[in-house]
Amino acid sequence: MQHIHFVSILAFVAVGATLPARAACEADGKAEFICGMKSPEDLAHVPGSDWIIVSGMADAQSHRGQLYAVNTRDKSFQSIYPLASSEPKHDRRLYTACPGPLRNGEFGAHGIDVKLGRNGIHTLYAVNHAGRESFEVFELNATGGRPPVLTWIGCVIYPAGTSGNGIVALPDGGIATTNFKDPADTNAFQKMTAGEITGNVLEWHPHKGWTTIPESAMSGANGIVVTPDGKSLYVAGWPGKNVTRFERGAASPKRETIATGILTDNLRWMADGSILAGGQDGNMPGVFQCRPPECRIGSAAVKIDPRTQKATRIATYAGSEGFEGATTSLEVGKEIWMGSFRGERILRLPAQ
Repeated sequence: MQHIHFVSILAFVAVGATLPARAACEADGKAEFICGMKSPEDLAHVPGSDWIIVSGMADAQSHRGQLYAVNTRDKSFQSIYPLASSEPKHDRRLYTACPGPLRNGEFGAHGIDVKLGRNGIHTLYAVNHAGRESFEVFELNATGGRPPVLTWIGCVIYPAGTSGNGIVALPDGGIATTNFKDPADTNAFQKMTAGEITGNVLEWHPHKGWTTIPESAMSGANGIVVTPDGKSLYVAGWPGKNVTRFERGAASPKRETIATGILTDNLRWMADGSILAGGQDGNMPGVFQCRPPECRIGSAAVKIDPRTQKATRIATYAGSEGFEGATTSLEVGKEIWMGSFRGERILRLPAQ
């Protein structure tokens, strides 16, 4: 989901403090929650661990988003970036053009991805909208069974006219990212409602810079995943309620579009090789016009089989006072976890 101006309902969470699941965070039927994370927009597994990284979006007033680590066993969490004690370690070889760390704790967290490393040391990529349109890069240390530790190591500035949304590490060492819209385009959401083109899909490679994937122009390009062989990208078309497969490396890549029935936001791989699409169970422009408690934005998770291109809804939630408008879905054991661009809860549902 693109960054949206809203008033956060979350009181300040002490930086670095580990918080247990709140007793007041009551279940709603089969729906359970983890409460206390500010606007938990995207979720990603830390490989080989019990931890999930969550991007807490910045609100329009403070421009201070956060990255959290959630323990899947006891559902506790803590803020892991930004921290006053964290010292940057700029990798100037890979990120030569990066002007340096974000200043004064500003961080406009959005889409994230974790690239598998060795011996518990991985790389985290996080789309940022505070101070600059960029993706920020972190070393992620998940060794020793402790909560992950992040060390900022660099950034890449997006091309002019680009507002990043989803991001994914590529097997060949680069990244692919979606350009949701031109940040200067005040009519972008009206264009999305009409199904008009607002962005595309980009790749960045060290020492090569930015390129645009041919034939990737689309309306509201959102979440993104890459196949393990690196040959195909799957990209969420948010207003079009679809997911499109793009071939990489072809001058005129083949496009295949799969209808999802939801405003398709972030994408994640499932254990069985399917793609899990999360998003809002509603329509444009109603997702912006809905004002609780008069109405609530529903949430849904859709499972996509890449071989058959069949999309099957596996989780649905109508919404409640604490949670609505899911932006991501993640398979966690036998549950589906959902984050949202608003509020302060992660939703946990049994997979159907």
